[in-house]
Amino acid sequence: MIQKVDADCLIFDIDGVLLDTHLSFPALIGRAVEEGWLRSGGEVDCPGYSDEFQWVFKRHGSFNDDYDIAWCLLSTAISSGAKKLSEALPSSESLECSIADCGEDCVVWALKKFGTAVNRDDVRSLCAAIYYGDEKTPGLYLKERVMLPVHWSQLPLPVGIYTGRDSREWELAKKMLKWQDFPDDRIVHSGSGIRKPSPEGFEILCSRMGCERPLFFGDTASDEKARAAFGSGFFVAIGELLPESELHFDDPVVALESLIGFFADTSCEKGEIRRG
Repeated sequence: MIQKVDADCLIFDIDGVLLDTHLSFPALIGRAVEEGWLRSGGEVDCPGYSDEFQWVFKRHGSFNDDYDIAWCLLSTAISSGAKKLSEALPSSESLECSIADCGEDCVVWALKKFGTAVNRDDVRSLCAAIYYGDEKTPGLYLKERVMLPVHWSQLPLPVGIYTGRDSREWELAKKMLKWQDFPDDRIVHSGSGIRKPSPEGFEILCSRMGCERPLFFGDTASDEKARAAFGSGFFVAIGELLPESELHFDDPVVALESLIGFFADTSCEKGEIRRG
């Protein structure tokens, strides 16, 4: 049994922690790569993304933004000079070697390595269109599901959010979580100009909440690196990507039960909570 931790606040990532996004963002990356490849005159003869690519990117630490993952992967493919996508995409082993020298900013790395052969703004616009959808094609955000079916105010410690989502994506997440009343000063998102793995998000949130030892729930290496750079508190790995982490759980409900004795009885009606 894992010993309970002495945390004074809870900080959550959103994707893969508060919301199950395994059917949205990986599919978004794949579709964006395929569409971008077609627009470049290439032939799409294989999927644009894979579980192996997801493992490589998300365990690196500098690839937190899924739109930029699509841009980097498409830049990699186009730089190959191949016609078929199957021949242009690297193997997962080659991809891991290629991004090994990427520092904290994947945008700087990709521009240095591939230049502007692929317009980043165009890829990001394409990704947004796929995510939000339109009258003809449903957005992939509709495939997301709540992982923590508890209102933030019912949690026993002050709550903050440090996410790579932008403000529009955060609005969607709030509605799905039914957290529309979440305080604006408790959220740090990419629209603030702060990107993981920077520890600045923790510095801001802990200062505003008057806390020092956050229990941070994340699912990728960029989350883990950000908390480590902050230098205080605890990192809780949720999901499959970081099984070697000291505090590792399949979902946030079990993590909260194990680490702070907070029990969310998901079989009960909304609002019925058990505390250990």
